[in-house]
Amino acid sequence: MRLGRRQGFSLLEVLLATSILIGSAIVLLELVSIGSRHASSARDLTKSQLICQTKLNEVLARVAPVETVRPMPVEDEPEWVYWIDVLPLKQPGLVALEVNAAHERQPNKQTARFTLVRWVRDPQFNKASETQAAQPEQSLPPPDTSGVSQP
Repeated sequence: MRLGRRQGFSLLEVLLATSILIGSAIVLLELVSIGSRHASSARDLTKSQLICQTKLNEVLARVAPVETVRPMPVEDEPEWVYWIDVLPLKQPGLVALEVNAAHERQPNKQTARFTLVRWVRDPQFNKASETQAAQPEQSLPPPDTSGVSQP
C-alpha cells in the first residue's frame, strides 16, 4: 500500500470545521442581538431626552405654567409619560424645575427614564414682591403736638 497524496478531507476535519463555523455564527448572532437591544435602548433614551427638552422649553417660553405636573401621557405618544416637579432652593426667588420623561409600555413599569433640571425664577416670589409693592406704604401717625408750646 502506497501512501500518497490524499484526495480530500477526513471526516474529523469536516466535523471540526463545521463546529467552528457554527460556533462563530452563534457568537455573531448573539452580538447582533446585543447590538440591536443597545440601539433600541439608545433610541428610547434619546426620545426621552427630546420630550424633556420640549416640555422644559414650553415652560421657559411661558406656553406652560411653572407648576408641578403629575405623570401624564405625551401628546401623540401614548406610551410615553412626562411629569414636572417644582422644587424649592435655598436661594430666594429661584426654584428647581425638574422635568422627567419615561417610556411606559405597561402601567407603573418605566424604561428609558431621563431627567432635566433647570433653575428658574420662582413665579410665586415675583407675585409676592408685586403684591408688596402694590400695597400702599403705611404712613406714620402725625406727631403729638398737644404738649408742645407754640411761639
